[in-house]
Amino acid sequence: MMPDEMEAEKNRKMILAQADEIDILKKNVRDLQGQLNDAHKRRAYLKELCHFSDVESHYMDNSIIVEREEV
Repeated sequence: MMPDEMEAEKNRKMILAQADEIDILKKNVRDLQGQLNDAHKRRAYLKELCHFSDVESHYMDNSIIVEREEV
């Protein structure tokens, strides 16, 4: 091989390796975005659940007070 051909081959291999790495990084970003989206959904669900529990607890507390007042 001529020096120019060797340089071209070296560059080609480097470009192919970088392309593989880019594909891996793209997949990782997609996976992480999915995990983040799932975490946001889970957080919203838990927030709603906690809010419901607070309302339910408040209602139960008031019911107990009302029962005590009626007795």
